Amino acid sequence: MTKFFFKRLQSAPLDQEVSSLDASDYYYRIAFFLGWNPPKEGLLRWIYSLWTLTTMWLGIVYLPLGLSLTYVKHFDRFTPTEFLTSLQVDINCIGNVIKSCVTYSQMWRFRRMNELISSLDKRCVTPTQRRIFHKMVARVNLIVILFLSTYLGFCFLTLFTSVFDGKAPWQLYNPLVDWRNGHWQLWIASVLEYCVVSIGTMQELISDTYAIVFISLFRCHLAILRDRIANLRQDPELSEMEHYEQLVACIQDHRTIIQCSQIIQPILSITIFAQFMLVGIDLGLASISILFFPNTIWTIMANVSFIVAICTESFPCCMLCEHLIEDSVHVSNALFHSNWITADRRYKSAVLYFLHRAQQPIQFTAGSIFPISVQSNIAVAKFAFTIITIVNQMNLGEKFFSDRSHGDINP
Repeated sequence: MTKFFFKRLQSAPLDQEVSSLDASDYYYRIAFFLGWNPPKEGLLRWIYSLWTLTTMWLGIVYLPLGLSLTYVKHFDRFTPTEFLTSLQVDINCIGNVIKSCVTYSQMWRFRRMNELISSLDKRCVTPTQRRIFHKMVARVNLIVILFLSTYLGFCFLTLFTSVFDGKAPWQLYNPLVDWRNGHWQLWIASVLEYCVVSIGTMQELISDTYAIVFISLFRCHLAILRDRIANLRQDPELSEMEHYEQLVACIQDHRTIIQCSQIIQPILSITIFAQFMLVGIDLGLASISILFFPNTIWTIMANVSFIVAICTESFPCCMLCEHLIEDSVHVSNALFHSNWITADRRYKSAVLYFLHRAQQPIQFTAGSIFPISVQSNIAVAKFAFTIITIVNQMNLGEKFFSDRSHGDINP
């Protein structure tokens, strides 16, 4: 059982067959749990669709609606810290609705990319190339598990810090169970909230990690392609025709990677743009809760875990996009420095064509407005400091929450 769940977290032996689909193994397992990866046919597909509707309703409809209804009906019962904890999740739910709907409706793009990029697996023939490939598969699956731990860690910390303080963690509107009616009602309502928020969190996980999975695949195959290009015309036993065929195979594989990047660009543009629009607000609210209002060590830990989760939603993807641009440049450099000078005219013409294509880096944009990069991520995250400065200079926190923080308004 342990081997089944964790075998992808370690690099497989070089003599073991590994495919590009293995890199998205844990990603598709989480998608299957959420109802996003249905069986191809049969009765199970229709039964599975009921689970899909349930998770989509809980994470995309009930979660943001439940938080908003709580503000309408029970706003006077919130303390400042409770309100900010709930509000930052509610705002993040807006991005989750957009990203989840887009990602779920475009899951066919992932399957299409898996089909295309799987054709490159057979190019991994040397021990060096297989080592690169096997390490990438293990690393990507490990990153997905780390994301899952970070996201669910926030939910877990918020649950227990709130329950031990005698409050429901997010105070979702629940007409069936009132957590104020007793100890057991508190636990039942809190566990139900935890399940709903965890579903929404894992939906966001699916929307955030697909870019890491597939961009890592692109980088891996570009690294293997660079190694193959560096070894072109190095074997004296091959004829010029065979050298030419190896070059054509490299051109075709590079075209496949470009085609995969074009498939992922539309969905990546929307989801990252939505995340960029909300990351500064979320970070600002979490920081305000820590800096301006009374907290226990546990509530501080819950807010810090939320900040870490928000940062991991966009920063790793932005960093990988920058590395992908560098990898594209390395491919063109490897081609230029390959052994083509003494080749025949047809080979040189193919090199010139390939060099022209390889000099155009693979670059993604958010909302077709600005490039997805670490600099762009830092720029939108700086908005958090603007929110903190406004609250601090205008003393809005004390003015808006003074009555509630001193207990002047009774539930």
